[in-house]
Amino acid sequence: MERFRLRLQVALLAIGTAFAWYTLVDDYRRFFSAGGRVFEWSGCAVTNPLLTPCFYGALAFLAAFVWALVLLRSALEAVARRQRGLNWLLAAGTVFAWGDFAYEMLLYSQQRSPSAFSCPPPGEPAVHPLMMPCYYGAWIFLAALAVSLWILRSRRTAYAGRNGHA
Repeated sequence: MERFRLRLQVALLAIGTAFAWYTLVDDYRRFFSAGGRVFEWSGCAVTNPLLTPCFYGALAFLAAFVWALVLLRSALEAVARRQRGLNWLLAAGTVFAWGDFAYEMLLYSQQRSPSAFSCPPPGEPAVHPLMMPCYYGAWIFLAALAVSLWILRSRRTAYAGRNGHA
């Protein structure tokens, strides 16, 4: 059962990583087609993806995915200590993604133009925040965090049961 949870965590983070990097590549495609260059920070109609939350979310997903793979390959005795660190990363990623989504929702509800890192291509209407990648990334981070907490709780329960602390 323990390995199942660890595999589930890896699968969720693999999905999140693939989604985040696909989104980032698509953002770069738009940026380059608008005339941007790799290290051009301003002066383009589309924001450089290196300045967007999508970039940092993609990095967080990749780090969490690699961490989860290391956990999957670890001895079960070492998982609990390492899992706590991953849990903190997933909690930070979850807060970051939901915070970005809330900010975009606030801008959308006030009928103000979306932030620079979510702007639609020139001439297109604003995208509803429920259709933005950060919304889906936030759900994937939350699901991975829930699995991480499930792993930690099962490890704590197993430890308490072995030591007579029921």
